[in-house]
Amino acid sequence: MRWSASLLVLAAVLAPAGAAVADNLLVRPPPPPPPADEPEDARPAVEWSTWFRLAIGLAPHEVVAVPRATTPPPERRGQDSAYEVALGGEMTIGAGLHGNLRIGPWLEVRGLHDVVAGGELVVQAIPKKIDMFFYDGQGVLALRAGGNRDHLTGQLAYGYLAPWNLFRTPRGSTRYMIGVRVVASYTRSIADPGDWLATIGLETEPVGALRYLLGIRSWY
Repeated sequence: MRWSASLLVLAAVLAPAGAAVADNLLVRPPPPPPPADEPEDARPAVEWSTWFRLAIGLAPHEVVAVPRATTPPPERRGQDSAYEVALGGEMTIGAGLHGNLRIGPWLEVRGLHDVVAGGELVVQAIPKKIDMFFYDGQGVLALRAGGNRDHLTGQLAYGYLAPWNLFRTPRGSTRYMIGVRVVASYTRSIADPGDWLATIGLETEPVGALRYLLGIRSWY
């Protein structure tokens, strides 16, 4: 009798809990699946941009040797501060990663007459979302190499990039890009490896930056 009474009490205690579990299993619907990523908009095959770059850095300090019958090359001891001003442009096409891995040519005019050109490798969407200049953009990493008949040069750039309809309506398979990037640059003379220039600075797309600084919202 005691065991029967104990079993009845235990059954009375566990019955509500068992009913609740059964109710959850039979009535409650399964949890919804996690939201899928938003589909990316179809992007043009070609992206292009222009930039203005201002940088400061170091160059070797030259000490002119005393003239002799045979003049030795200038001695270089230590470094002097230097600066660099340039205008440039690039054009890339997708090479992988849903168009976020890109390759293409670039060209830059440094000072008044020094023109360098080469190729670049660009990785976009690192990170995927950055909001600047009134646009939702993304992080971009660019590795450039090139030169001319007198110099070799290389650049590493990272910053913000976003598409902008410069002509108000998309033009076929191309789109114009705006942004701002931090750029480290190294240039060396082909004839004299001791003649070099190392700088770090900012490059920005001039039209988009001007619109942002002046607050001209009608330009987008």
